[in-house]
Amino acid sequence: MSDDYEIPLTKSLPWSAAKSLNFLVGGTRGMGKSFLALYLTRALAQLSPPAQLYAIDPKNSDFGRLASLLPAGRVATQKDQIFNLLETFVDLMHRRIAFINQTAKFGQVARDLRMPLYYLIFDEFAVFSAQLDTKERKKFEALVSSITLLGRAANFGIIAIMQQIAVGNSGFNSAWKEQFGAIAHMGAAHRSAYRQTFGEGIALPDDELESGEGFIWLQGLTNGYALPFMAPYLNTANLWSDFEEALANQNDTDYLFMYVEA
Repeated sequence: MSDDYEIPLTKSLPWSAAKSLNFLVGGTRGMGKSFLALYLTRALAQLSPPAQLYAIDPKNSDFGRLASLLPAGRVATQKDQIFNLLETFVDLMHRRIAFINQTAKFGQVARDLRMPLYYLIFDEFAVFSAQLDTKERKKFEALVSSITLLGRAANFGIIAIMQQIAVGNSGFNSAWKEQFGAIAHMGAAHRSAYRQTFGEGIALPDDELESGEGFIWLQGLTNGYALPFMAPYLNTANLWSDFEEALANQNDTDYLFMYVEA
């Protein structure tokens, strides 16, 4: 087992999931953000040990279809289901943190123990947030804050997918965004949209992008720059069978408390 859980994005650009835990994917419809997220999802499931995956898909589209491959309760498309799944994910995270506190040496976290990753893939994050009333939004923000602020200690992360990554307007606050160590924006957009995605402190190249191409920033790897890249290729003809194989080892019994002594 590796404590970094590296996933190749290009031949020379890996995403170290345990280092840059949370991944933010933006871009307008048809620009390739869902395909990038599907690639990341499949790659996470193919790690050794496999990442344990949960998915929220308010549109009940690509990620919603994974309900037939993942254990019961791992995929949510309706509001009540989504809140139940978020609560389940947070509960599992706290159970792991309690286990680490009881088992590990002082100061150790899940990465030190090479514990398997747990990931929540959240498609159309902003769409769901916009549908909530004040009480629901407060509950939603508390759950998401728990994952983004405490998840690193437990190897619990989020892949958040949305069209516009504008702090505030998208229901995505700045405290959450600071916890994302990987940010990608897919496809052509106005420079102001890229700025909303990456912030003022990250330099952007002048490349003109097309569908399937994007800019990416990885904490500790690309430093203060967003780099142009081509999203990894997915063979759509075999994609379903690939997911069937990749998701064959999904269960909490084997992986929630799995660790390697340092």
